[in-house]
Amino acid sequence: MNLKNNSNIYSVIDVGTNNVLLLISTSGTNPEIFLRRSATSALGKDMKDGMLTEAGILRAQKILAEFIALSKEFTQKIIIIGTSCSREAKNIGLLTDWLWQNYKINYQIISGEDEAILNGLANIEEFSEFDNLVLFDIGGGSTEFTYISNKRIINEITVPLGIRRFINEYGDNQKLICQKARELLVDIPHQLDQNIELIGIGGTACSLAAMKFGLKKYQSEIVRRSSITSLEVKNILEDIAKLSPEMLTAKLPFDTKRAEIIEVGALLIKEIVDSFQRSGFLVSDRGLQFGVLQLDKQKLAKML
Repeated sequence: MNLKNNSNIYSVIDVGTNNVLLLISTSGTNPEIFLRRSATSALGKDMKDGMLTEAGILRAQKILAEFIALSKEFTQKIIIIGTSCSREAKNIGLLTDWLWQNYKINYQIISGEDEAILNGLANIEEFSEFDNLVLFDIGGGSTEFTYISNKRIINEITVPLGIRRFINEYGDNQKLICQKARELLVDIPHQLDQNIELIGIGGTACSLAAMKFGLKKYQSEIVRRSSITSLEVKNILEDIAKLSPEMLTAKLPFDTKRAEIIEVGALLIKEIVDSFQRSGFLVSDRGLQFGVLQLDKQKLAKML
């Protein structure tokens, strides 16, 4: 099959505050996945007063150039989406203008609420056996919550609870990080009823699952729909505290650059699980990119 002539193949690139994610896949239910990649840009690292650093922008540009080249081996339909730090950065034009001038591709910045909706679309069928779901997606700059009841998205919430954001503001002060997280989580609705299933989406949840299973390379078939208990999160945090930076990097061979943020990410997951008074959560590695591919053809065409 000539993949380039298949009009149903799309490339969706998610530019987050910390990572850039590539998904090349068919659209619709039961998508055929051709390629997935993740690379750490740390775009929002050391972001102050709403200004991205030159180094962060250059890292993102390098990754985008690589991912666009990979995408064009499969399709010309390339959708690039920016999230939390792209929403807040006063100088994001340095990235958006570069992208248009070099590739004639629009950089589409979506709201936190839209991000939560796309996460929901990506996971409604993934966990269809449960009546009530609460999805949480901890990113570098914000966390999105999606509430689903009987396969319908009934609420979407975004809060400025982000790993890079907290590291930029509080450094390695775990007490302040946990205190601020609790303050932000107080006003989040904490139940549909007593019968909810909590689902963690994104790099931190998936990395914790990979660490739990001792994976040397990332394996979606093991991580996807796996479960992590509160006790396992606590044990992972205790293990992290004992490890040198080099030893921690060795624990994450599939994404070594995540080592510098994994502890804060795990702390935030612990606070979220505790706030919902659950004993653990299930893991999904299907984020907003899969939600984009659930949109109808007309909406997809508008994003190109």
